[in-house]
Amino acid sequence: MRTDVYGGRYRGGMASPVERSSEPHRSTVSGADVDRLEPAPEWAGDEVAAEKFPSPEDIRAALLPEEAPDFDAAYEAALVAARKTLHLDELRHVLRAWRRVALMTEQDPEGHRRTLAAIAEVRRTGRPRPGSVSWNDLKAELGR
Repeated sequence: MRTDVYGGRYRGGMASPVERSSEPHRSTVSGADVDRLEPAPEWAGDEVAAEKFPSPEDIRAALLPEEAPDFDAAYEAALVAARKTLHLDELRHVLRAWRRVALMTEQDPEGHRRTLAAIAEVRRTGRPRPGSVSWNDLKAELGR
């Protein structure tokens, strides 16, 4: 099992920069989505990202060059899954996730590049970055 730059796993050829969530079919969609391919936004920036990057070509053009191969692999895997299952869930998921990456990249390309470098460092060394806090410690601090 391979992992992409974000830690998403290529399982059965599917990859994306965020964790998959089981998402039931929705009958309601945001106003701009007349073909009903996108579910209602789950993140505040989803609507903006969908407007700015409506096509896979637009998404890919906004990514850092080092991310393009991960996008290509995720998109191709989602197309294969759609052909096999006759469902667009995986394709919607991949496009929504990569639209988020495209939007963050557009807003701060150097910040995004630093984030990718930090991820690579943690993966390479196997150690958290100085000053980082574990998820459990953060939850405890927040009282959860």
